[in-house]
Amino acid sequence: MKTKLFVVAVMVAALLFVGCSTFTPMQGNNVLATDNFEVLGRVTLEAATNKSGFTLLMDEAKKQYPEADDIINILVDGKKGPFGKVEYIMSAVVIKYVSPTAQ
Repeated sequence: MKTKLFVVAVMVAALLFVGCSTFTPMQGNNVLATDNFEVLGRVTLEAATNKSGFTLLMDEAKKQYPEADDIINILVDGKKGPFGKVEYIMSAVVIKYVSPTAQ
């Protein structure tokens, strides 16, 4: 009986340590050259799932920031509406490219 209790205790302890581990990314490509663009701001757009995408988000960025050249760090989230209808909430950082500073 003591042996079974010990084995169960060891298994529970092992599961706690394994189950509570934190995962870290294997690769991070988050290095960004910041000397060739200027951040203009953030743009957010809510759209139906069949009417969403990069082009719509870029068009919204151009409306808010006419001098925008590109959008980066795009985030997409979902929101459930009535009757199970899903909408995407897309946001991104709006940038304008500039000449690199002379060295």
